[in-house]
Amino acid sequence: MPHSALTHPALVAGFILASLLPALAFEGRYRTPANSMTIRSTGSGLFKVDAEISSSRCVGEISARGGLQGNRLVAEAKEDGEVCRLEIRRKGRGIEVSESGHCSLFHGANCNYVGTYTPR
Repeated sequence: MPHSALTHPALVAGFILASLLPALAFEGRYRTPANSMTIRSTGSGLFKVDAEISSSRCVGEISARGGLQGNRLVAEAKEDGEVCRLEIRRKGRGIEVSESGHCSLFHGANCNYVGTYTPR
């Protein structure tokens, strides 16, 4: 009895894996020379992004939450009614981070979370 495409176990497993890969692609621990970032799944397609900056110019940290929007992870944190938005894209084995909004509340005026992070 031939298997249909929908009941063939290998095809079903491949489809499930392919649907999970975009989310799994972001999870991990990353760094730049002055920054570190950890991305964890919180379930239901949502993520927690924790980042720290430690340099001679400033110190800061942020804990943001968000989800996938197309090929990027978008996470936001709020403080005093202001929003800092981090946009994260895959770049090779690492990630590329940009920020918008009022992020200086989380790191001061002399630093940012922007840059290319490598796995650690």
